[in-house]
Amino acid sequence: VEYRPVTALNLLEEIDYFEDRIRTYDIPSDGLVLLMDDIAYGESLGTTAKFPRNAIAFKWADEQQETTLSYIEWSASRTGLINPVAVFEPVELEGTTVKRASVHNVSIVKALQLGKGDRIRVYKANMIIPQISENLTRSGNIEIPETCPVCGGRTEIRRDNDTEALFCLNPDCAAKKLKAFSLFVSRNAMNIEGLSEMTLEKFIAAGYIHDFADIYHLDRYREQIEQMEGFGKRSYEKLADSIERSRQTTLARVLYAIGIPGVGEANARVISAYFHNDLQAVLAATPEELSEIEGIGPVLAGAIADRLSDPAGRANLEKLMQELSAAAPETDETPRIFEGKTFVITGKVHRFDNRDALKEYIIKRGGKAAGSVSARTDYLINNDVNSNSAKNKKARQLGIPVLSEEDFLRLAGED
Repeated sequence: VEYRPVTALNLLEEIDYFEDRIRTYDIPSDGLVLLMDDIAYGESLGTTAKFPRNAIAFKWADEQQETTLSYIEWSASRTGLINPVAVFEPVELEGTTVKRASVHNVSIVKALQLGKGDRIRVYKANMIIPQISENLTRSGNIEIPETCPVCGGRTEIRRDNDTEALFCLNPDCAAKKLKAFSLFVSRNAMNIEGLSEMTLEKFIAAGYIHDFADIYHLDRYREQIEQMEGFGKRSYEKLADSIERSRQTTLARVLYAIGIPGVGEANARVISAYFHNDLQAVLAATPEELSEIEGIGPVLAGAIADRLSDPAGRANLEKLMQELSAAAPETDETPRIFEGKTFVITGKVHRFDNRDALKEYIIKRGGKAAGSVSARTDYLINNDVNSNSAKNKKARQLGIPVLSEEDFLRLAGED
């Protein structure tokens, strides 16, 4: 990192220097920090509720480029949500070629009055995520599709908290199935190796898979699968072995794997533990009972109850459970030293195999692992404790301790 001493006389001149200098850096720079060179005096000034008094940090203005909108691509997801994606003539932003940007929802499409051929300005939020900042011509000629781009089923615009979003209403939409099956076989769900999205797509198209339970009967199509491109006897046997291993699982994994909206790994564990790993108790739970669980609010509780009470969904789940043995997790005597504490993890880890392993360590000891820093966060774990990443900055603003892995392990009493 380059440093340059400044005074009140040359401060603006040096800012101009860095603004020009960063264009030649190998690593992109998103901002500049002005810090007092007398560290002891600076620290003696203390902090406000959000910021240190001995430094000023600001971001460079986002690099923007003007281009022409070619069309809006509508991308379906496993939940039925259909996301608008702007496709435009390629432009160079922050050293890379960009030609697509998410528009997030129907409300933004309408607010920007997007239309084919419009002149738009684009930038990278936090130098990473392409966004549209402005529509200069605002023709508004984009039509919201009345049919799903994947299955051709009817669509519906739904309003939630003043935000409009487009949904596919077809429960058998292939996009929903593909993404749902992809989640089901993922490592933290049923952990079935050998079923990539491409393979799942082939199996769905061939009619081998209609619901989750069908995965456990792919042996019916062994001969056809072995003859598929990219498969053979050995590949099929490895897949079959992985499927067989996945039969021994836990209720928490199943609840996460079936893709209940709002139920990630952590919530699946909490729900499973609350109902003593009893699936029938979970299925019988009312929204009021579910909302008693820590971290499950009334809205999420209602959504979970609705999903689990859906006759078709329940029938598929019961069919699936006939293929599985969902044992209760072994009694864990690990002290719950992080009970009530919320951690956020960012950056690379060195003392754990990966960030998922670190999350598991925290959860096993009673803590929670969240994805973003907020006022409810107790600790941010980042081996680069002095980083100027967005999460580190937010943590400093909120007075949240930033821990390296070594700091974290000392907190856990293991280092």
